[in-house]
Amino acid sequence: MNTFKCPGCGKTTAGNEKFCNECGYSLNVVCPQCGETWRFMFENKFCPSCGHNMKKILAAKSKQHD
Repeated sequence: MNTFKCPGCGKTTAGNEKFCNECGYSLNVVCPQCGETWRFMFENKFCPSCGHNMKKILAAKSKQHD
């Protein structure tokens, strides 16, 4: 799996990690509508499974880490 930068601290992480090993930020996103999980690296604005708008959830997730 590809590497990507942690949205919490910017450290390059391996694509198979569930949490950043530098800051502990969760690298998975879970849709509250259908429960589908995907990697943060894809930065979907809508759930790829059900189409639920994820913009507010991703913004709140980002603010929680600040």
